[in-house]
Amino acid sequence: MTTTTRAFAATLGQALKRRVDSLIDTSRPEGPAFLAAAGGTEIAKAAQFGALEKLCKPLIVPAALAIAMREGRLSAADTALLSATAAGYTTGDVILMLGGGHASRSKGRLIAGAAAFGVGHLAIGSLMLRSGLRFKPLQAAVHGVVAGGAGAVLLAEGKENAPLAAYGGLLATLSALATSVDRSHGPAASVLAVAGPAFLLSDGLILVRRKAEGGSLSARALDVGVIDTYATAALLMLTGTAAAARFAGSGR
Repeated sequence: MTTTTRAFAATLGQALKRRVDSLIDTSRPEGPAFLAAAGGTEIAKAAQFGALEKLCKPLIVPAALAIAMREGRLSAADTALLSATAAGYTTGDVILMLGGGHASRSKGRLIAGAAAFGVGHLAIGSLMLRSGLRFKPLQAAVHGVVAGGAGAVLLAEGKENAPLAAYGGLLATLSALATSVDRSHGPAASVLAVAGPAFLLSDGLILVRRKAEGGSLSARALDVGVIDTYATAALLMLTGTAAAARFAGSGR
């Protein structure tokens, strides 16, 4: 491991610890609200309690957005892009939640949800580029392989999966950009290195969940895993990108 890599790993560890600390800081409501929304959704998924899920899940991303916004001033353009991201993600959450959740076999609803998330990905990707992030060759190559493999599997199941394969390519592209973060984007932005892969893992688990037997222990465990990784990804994606935008703005 090179000195640069070790230094970035140390920075990332510190940034993640600060993020956890912010969630349990009871002096501000956003962190506990995020934990309550994510935890409530996990319980709802494990217990198959739909009413609780409908109450909690749509609050995960808005709470994450509130955390991102409270940590410092952003320009009007940066705020608009971050808000558009949250709107896209929350709309996708609602579309998927009302259609049977992770267990839904409806391709149409899954594609509609992916389209909403895609809008959010484009918005936050634009904000990353605006904040100075640029693709690095290794990250781009690795994610290209991931996107190609996932796309091939989806298309092998049927040509109607083409929109989902395209969505997978978009998410892999976003993850490649997020994981290209380095120390030049500020310490707090380093959490993006975790955000991208967590989002990929969450969506991958959704595809696995759709093939699990409804109500089984494995299905419930996968449901909880999807929420764990998604809530983590959304929080780190929003707060990390906001931090990168602030850091870039301080040097303008």
